[in-house]
Amino acid sequence: MSSSNKPEYVSVTELTKQLKYVVESNALLNNVWVRGEIYNLTYHSSGHIYFTLKDDGAVISAVYFKFANKNLKFRLEEGMSILALGSITVFEKRGSYQINIAAVQQDGAGELQQRIEELKKRLSAEEIFDSIHKKKLPFLPGRIGLVTSPTGAAVKDIIKVALRRYSNIEIIIAPAKVQGDGAAETIVRGIKELNRAEYKIDLIIAGRGGGSFEDLFAFNEETVVRAFFESEVPIISAVGHQIDHPLSDDAADVFAPTPSAAAEMAIPVKEDLVGEINYLYGRIETLIFNKTESYRSRIDNITGRKIFMNPFELTGYRDMILSDIENRLAMEMKEILSVKRRNFMIIPDITKSVRSLVMSKNHQYNLKIQALEKLSPLNVMKRGYSIVTDESGNLIKSVEDVDIDQCIGIKLTDGKVSANVISKIKE
Repeated sequence: MSSSNKPEYVSVTELTKQLKYVVESNALLNNVWVRGEIYNLTYHSSGHIYFTLKDDGAVISAVYFKFANKNLKFRLEEGMSILALGSITVFEKRGSYQINIAAVQQDGAGELQQRIEELKKRLSAEEIFDSIHKKKLPFLPGRIGLVTSPTGAAVKDIIKVALRRYSNIEIIIAPAKVQGDGAAETIVRGIKELNRAEYKIDLIIAGRGGGSFEDLFAFNEETVVRAFFESEVPIISAVGHQIDHPLSDDAADVFAPTPSAAAEMAIPVKEDLVGEINYLYGRIETLIFNKTESYRSRIDNITGRKIFMNPFELTGYRDMILSDIENRLAMEMKEILSVKRRNFMIIPDITKSVRSLVMSKNHQYNLKIQALEKLSPLNVMKRGYSIVTDESGNLIKSVEDVDIDQCIGIKLTDGKVSANVISKIKE
């Protein structure tokens, strides 16, 4: 074909530019509100938010740039239904289109979310979610109960994992609707039924597989949350996928990110337990053997001692020690007595010393008496002297001390006389 017969054409770039112009200049595709559910949500480190909006018939990529989402009042969540205001743009290099989000409002799920938050605050005030109420899961449950849909993927996953980990486990299913009208009532009834004593349930797993926010809402109902909390049998909440977290997770004793994970939490691997038992059995056997050998060696050492071969040797040795101690004590006592006797023998005659001391003191006493007698006024008075006093007993030493007709007293060696002064002459 000659070049003159070539059809008219445009390049991919030009075609894409024309599409971009047509799309972005269409008023119907700019500042349009779109309703859909969020999937493949990514909060990028740059601050931009990327996700996919979908409904039952189609999907569209969406980007919520940092400058536009800085005033967002709530956090976007996987499965959340929203109303998004945005404009459709064409990404030329990929030949794809997306919606650039300018604003977001919560759809019906936002109202439900608000109800859940209010319920959570009220139940938290009742301490329903407090860790003090959490029961410990049994180490090895013999029988577990499942509260879930008997036809759903969750029950199949739990049974598969449970029997793979421990084939002896017994499983009882309490069928329940897990979404839609009447779901909450059947879940509550299933939990209460499995709490009956005749079933002898060791552990309950209640939950379902993944779904939309609305699909999982039954596990946010107050009656269901209270049933989880009031269960006397330890209970695991296993609802949805890892990103889902209904209030039943907070009220349960333990929550699992998925139903399969719940089975793994609840049931140990039989082979691991057998291996651990064999290991512990081997350790115990080794410890018993080592202890036995240790005690046998000690017994052999003890029985090989001389005391057990000749018991009297020990008593004879002790008798020798006692005799030696006795002899040394006797010798030490004799030495002490000998020293005391020698010290006693060199003590002077006490009687003679005392007699000499008494005579010396008696002589000194007589000398003192003689000196006192020489100084005594009585001896002076014996030579004719007397003591004169006034009526008050005061000594009269001068004629100036008496008056005419004054009564005075005169003390003599053998008595006392009274006299009146008739005259006084001073010499």
